[in-house]
Amino acid sequence: MIPVLAPTSSSRVEELTLEVLRSGWWGYGPKSKQLEVDFAKYVGTKYAIGTNSGTAALDLCLKVYGIRGGELITTPMTFVADAIVGEWNGMDVTFADIEENSLNLDPKAVIVTPQTKAIIAVDSHGRLANFKELRKKFKGLIIEDAAHAMYTPGAGEGGDITIWSFQAVKSLPAGDGGMITTNDEAIFKKLRTLTWLGVEKHTYDRVGKVSYSWDYDITQSQGTKSYMNDLTAAIVLGQLERLDEMTAKRRAIQSVYNEAFREMKQIKLPMYSHTCQYYTMQCERRDELSNYLADNGIATSVHFKPLSEMTYWKKAIKRPLPVTERVWPKLLTLPVHDGLKWTEAELIIKRVKEFYGK
Repeated sequence: MIPVLAPTSSSRVEELTLEVLRSGWWGYGPKSKQLEVDFAKYVGTKYAIGTNSGTAALDLCLKVYGIRGGELITTPMTFVADAIVGEWNGMDVTFADIEENSLNLDPKAVIVTPQTKAIIAVDSHGRLANFKELRKKFKGLIIEDAAHAMYTPGAGEGGDITIWSFQAVKSLPAGDGGMITTNDEAIFKKLRTLTWLGVEKHTYDRVGKVSYSWDYDITQSQGTKSYMNDLTAAIVLGQLERLDEMTAKRRAIQSVYNEAFREMKQIKLPMYSHTCQYYTMQCERRDELSNYLADNGIATSVHFKPLSEMTYWKKAIKRPLPVTERVWPKLLTLPVHDGLKWTEAELIIKRVKEFYGK
């Protein structure tokens, strides 16, 4: 079965990981620190804080700004993390509709009330959300979820704070892990303690060249155990060195698919994505096509079945979601990753055309 998404590695990733395994220091340490510095430079921000997942990063963004209660507005066209962190912080979650082509949160559909405390806007499929228009409507906390946008030019510049993900099938895969970036020094310093249950200084930071200080303090209780570890950091550092190469392959696959399907009336091509986190087209007889491809050894997926279609999250539908409801039954994600062989891409195209009688 040709997978929809799949991580790849390199000798450099293996070298860095082995270096950590042999070092005797596997927790937060020198590789985690190096990654935070290197990552901040890469995305053009002042500060970066590593976490053990993108979900943990989202949760900490609310906590670091002291958000508790009130309303969180986010998109239904996303993974559940963008909603569940609101509930973890006592918030009432509301979904706003999406733009049909970008699949991003539609600023025109965002209704701000006195109860609105935060907005989480996702750079869907790697396409940047319209932060300029969102900011016109809302002056409070806007979190940019750039999990799909590693690295779309301009990502990390839209909101007050940004999260990133290194989950196993993201465009920079490390199994899991996340990052928070900010230009606010006070927020950066507070985040450091929040990633470890309020502990003011990591063990590594208490180890000197010739001595070890066991003493530390805890001054608040809002943190979680969510810091980066050096094993994950080593993988990310190695993958970061080949990120441009990996995303170039994804964009090349995107171009080949677009060219192959451009004249097919049954398919609406997706908007351009720099990262091509997912190649998600709108197509006729979506489920039938998915089954046909599966029968021919090709895995597909849907990005996303909206949260508004999930039993638990129907309570977050406060207003109509006409675009979401119209678009999502047509969405289908084809395989796209840097390990995809060109012969496999040709087979996928052949089977799609075959299904539609082309």
